[in-house]
Amino acid sequence: MTSEISPPPDIERGVVHLYQLYDVSYSIDLDRARESLATPSVRVRPVVSRGGNIEIPQLPVEVRLEDAELTIGAARYSARIYARIYDLGILALRLTLPLPGHCSWENVTALLSDAQGAQEQTLAVFEERLSGLRVALEPAIVRRTRHVLTEDYLLLVVERLTGETPAARLAEHPALLQAALGERKRLSASARSLATPLSYYEDDLILLTWSAAIVIEPDSDAREDAALLLEFANTQLLAFRSYDEEVERELARLTPYIPRRRSLLWTRLTASSNVQREVATLITDINETSARVENALKVTEDVYWNRVYVAAVRTLRIEAWRSSLAESLRILQQRASLLRDEAQESLGILLEALVIILIAVELIVALIGLRGGTH
Repeated sequence: MTSEISPPPDIERGVVHLYQLYDVSYSIDLDRARESLATPSVRVRPVVSRGGNIEIPQLPVEVRLEDAELTIGAARYSARIYARIYDLGILALRLTLPLPGHCSWENVTALLSDAQGAQEQTLAVFEERLSGLRVALEPAIVRRTRHVLTEDYLLLVVERLTGETPAARLAEHPALLQAALGERKRLSASARSLATPLSYYEDDLILLTWSAAIVIEPDSDAREDAALLLEFANTQLLAFRSYDEEVERELARLTPYIPRRRSLLWTRLTASSNVQREVATLITDINETSARVENALKVTEDVYWNRVYVAAVRTLRIEAWRSSLAESLRILQQRASLLRDEAQESLGILLEALVIILIAVELIVALIGLRGGTH
C-alpha cells in the first residue's frame, strides 16, 4: 500500500509570469532606446542578494507596456505587461497574472495548464505590444534580423506560503512538479529527474524545468535576482538558437552558388570570390555576436546564484545549442577553405592560359616578322 502524500501549503501571495522573447536585431543601443521610448524606462538593477557578485556589463532596460484583459480557463485577468530590452537585440516581453489569495497548488496547476492552452490568445497580445515597441525602438535598433525567432517560458513566483512548512522541504513534492510542467495528470516517481531543485535558506526554493520554473522566495531582492537570471538564461538560449539557424540558412543558400568544375573558368573564379566574401562576413558577424552573448553575464564568485545560473543553462540545454553553433561554423569555415583553394586553382589555370596565349602571340609575331624579312 502506498501512503498518501499530504498536499503542500497553499500559496498566500504569488504571481505567474508568461514570457515571450523575440530576437529582433543584431544589437540594440540601450541609451538610444531609453531616449526613444515615450513611457518611462529604467535600467534593471544589478544582482545584489545572497552575497553574489554577478557582472552584467549591459543591464537591460525595462519598460511598462499597456495592460491587457485576458480570459484564461474560467477566470478573467487584468494582466500587466512589461518588456526588457537587451543590447543583444532581444526583447523579453512578460505578462503577469496575480494569483488569488490562498491559492491551492491544484488550482495553480490548472492555471498553468490553461495558460499553455491559451497560447494563441496570449501570443496575439504579445505580438500587438511587440509591434508598437519595435516602432518606438527603431532609432536604437542595429541591423534587423530577417527572421525573428521566439522563445517562451513560464515562471511562477511565490512570495509567501500558508502554514509553517519550510519551502526547501517541498523540493520533491509531486504537486510542485505537476504545476511546473502544467500536468493535471499524476506524474510517476521517476518524473522527479525532470526538475532541478535549489535552495539557499530553508524558506526558499527554486525548481527548474526546461519550459518553466517555480521560485518560492520571501525576499523581494532575491525574487528579482532569480527572475532576472532565469530570463537572462532564456535570452542566451534564444541568441544561440538564432545564430545557429542563421548559419544553417546561409549554408543552404550559398551551396547552390558554389562553382562546379564543369562551370566556365571565369564563372568559377568570380563565383568563388563572391561566396568567399559572404562566408567571411557571416563568420565574422557570428563570432562577434556569439562572443557578446558569452560575455554578457559573468559570475565572478562561486556563490549560490552561480549554481542557479549554471543549473538553468544545463536545464535549458544551452550548451547543446552552443556546440551546434560551433559545429555549423566549423563546416562553414571548411566550406570557405575549399572555396579559397578552388579560387586559387582557378586563378592558377587562368594564369597558365594567359602565359600560353602570350607565348603563342610572340611566336605568331616572330613568324610574321620572319616572313616579312624574306621579301
